[in-house]
Amino acid sequence: MLAGFAIIDKVLHPHRKKQDKLMSKMTEYRELASLAYENDNKDMYSLLQRELNEMFCEYLAWSFLDGIGFLIPHFFIMGFISLWLPYIMLPFNLPVIGDHAYVIVWYPLAMVMFYLGRRLLRRYTGNVPAQPVTR
Repeated sequence: MLAGFAIIDKVLHPHRKKQDKLMSKMTEYRELASLAYENDNKDMYSLLQRELNEMFCEYLAWSFLDGIGFLIPHFFIMGFISLWLPYIMLPFNLPVIGDHAYVIVWYPLAMVMFYLGRRLLRRYTGNVPAQPVTR
């Protein structure tokens, strides 16, 4: 069962190993930069900070790509749902959208509520998802 979750996690976050590697390097460089600052070595400190900034930008790029990869299945799901059920008829009339709630409106709201609810449930029950073992 955990192997299935590991495969899904690998598909949704293909760059996690690169991110973890960059994060460990960034912590090392941060420690080295603090030592250089304590020893009043300004040139070494500025070089380490520049390298740290470059690594952070690379880390953000990999995080962005993982985020895009996480969103792509939702676009396909919205497309399939819109073929089957393009809108939901509401029993009341809203000012902007009227009495039809289209998929582009209700699906993102439902997913945000789902992920927030899942996060709150995990926080209050103490269930932490299993992290894959990386060696």
